[in-house]
Amino acid sequence: MSMLRVVTYDISDDKIRGKVAGILGNYGFRVQHSVFECHLDGEEFDQLRVEITGLIEGQDSIRWYSLCSWCADKITRQGKGELTGDGDYFIV
Repeated sequence: MSMLRVVTYDISDDKIRGKVAGILGNYGFRVQHSVFECHLDGEEFDQLRVEITGLIEGQDSIRWYSLCSWCADKITRQGKGELTGDGDYFIV
């Protein structure tokens, strides 16, 4: 079962930051410069963390927020950008 995971990062090195953003882009949607929303099941979440963990250095920070479906339904936004949805379920 997929869950919304919000991933934020603060990485000082441009090259590493670019790699992390590229990896996150394979798993989800960039919603702000250093914030991604990813709809992942447990196995995908574990794999993503493994891929990124090897890149992080001592001064870097990554935060992982897992939101239950009730919390995810309460997300609101202001300004530009759309709310992301689970890639498996789209209403046309």
